[in-house]
Amino acid sequence: MQRYTPQSVGDVLRDLLEQTSLQNRMDELKAADMWKRVAGNAIANLTGKPNVKNGVMYIGVPNASLRNELHMNRTRLREIINQNIGKEIITEIKFTT
Repeated sequence: MQRYTPQSVGDVLRDLLEQTSLQNRMDELKAADMWKRVAGNAIANLTGKPNVKNGVMYIGVPNASLRNELHMNRTRLREIINQNIGKEIITEIKFTT
């Protein structure tokens, strides 16, 4: 019988998250939650709830002029979100109708 060194529950859960790629999904959800803080309440109230899949953040924007303004600033928004998370999670932001 093989013996293992004792580990804390936190270490075991961290290892499990990394091995199953759940950590990436959790980071994507964290990035989606940051949208309101990054964009501000006024803009966040005018947009849909962000959805992140495979590093791409999709945000519904019904107003064409706002969508255009956000599109022009998407690189900076992406950088701010990634800086707040501490790693490159969002590779692209797409604003949809």
